[in-house]
Amino acid sequence: MLDPEARTLLDLMEQAVQAGRPKLETLPYKEGRLAVDKMSEDSEAEPLAVGEIDDGAFAGPGGEIRFRHYVPLVAAEGPLATLIYYHGGGFVIGNLETHDSTCRRLANKSHCQVIAIDYRLAPEHPFPRRSRTAWRPSVTSATTPPRSAPIRRASPSAAIRQEAPSPPWSAKICRDAGPAFQMLIYPATDSSRESASRKAFAEGYFLTRELMDWFWKAYVPAGTDLADLRLSPLLARDFAGLPPAFVLTAGYDPLRDEGRAYADRLIEAGIKTTYANYPAPSTASSR
Repeated sequence: MLDPEARTLLDLMEQAVQAGRPKLETLPYKEGRLAVDKMSEDSEAEPLAVGEIDDGAFAGPGGEIRFRHYVPLVAAEGPLATLIYYHGGGFVIGNLETHDSTCRRLANKSHCQVIAIDYRLAPEHPFPRRSRTAWRPSVTSATTPPRSAPIRRASPSAAIRQEAPSPPWSAKICRDAGPAFQMLIYPATDSSRESASRKAFAEGYFLTRELMDWFWKAYVPAGTDLADLRLSPLLARDFAGLPPAFVLTAGYDPLRDEGRAYADRLIEAGIKTTYANYPAPSTASSR
């Protein structure tokens, strides 16, 4: 059964559409971003206190890339582990502000410092924009604060894990060259086919088929090979050597089945993996 609070939110969104608010997928991309920013601003609670917060930027091949650095309110003495966060939004919408509350909570709950990346968005920067170009310098930048540490990394992008399982970062940043952890939040892992959950939840649960198509057309040029592992990391032949993982899916999400399939592949490869599907806690498992 759908969570009552989620049902209430979906009903309110439908009422707003009936009252004349345009659906996101009917808007030009720039207007859609502004609409999402406004919605996030209107719904944002008082920011949760953290220990420290500061903004920075580094030079990327396509221009400056901004990031925001969070230190938890309660932190152990000495070096802090680091979690790198890439926000959701179909590669089209979202920014540092829309996911600020999420990053504050992650910092305080995990007791890690968090670095949120304001990565370049489509359609201005479509696939195959290399995510690693934002990934590696951001960690280097994290060594500037006095509390930085050997890195513990996490990211919602499974494609980054497959593209660069062992990036050659400086030894002063990490004790080893490989990623230490991956946190995948309802990831899209197979763009080559339509899963059962994509069909079952194509309408009525916010992330509709039309909205997913709106994101897709902005991000992926026509004629792109959908079996490219940067779009479909689930299709990788070998999962050996990937870091331990936490994979989160939602019970009524079109992406649920491919997230579960990715967790299963990790487990089959002997990767320590925790899988949790909400709102059904009974489906949570760890292996």
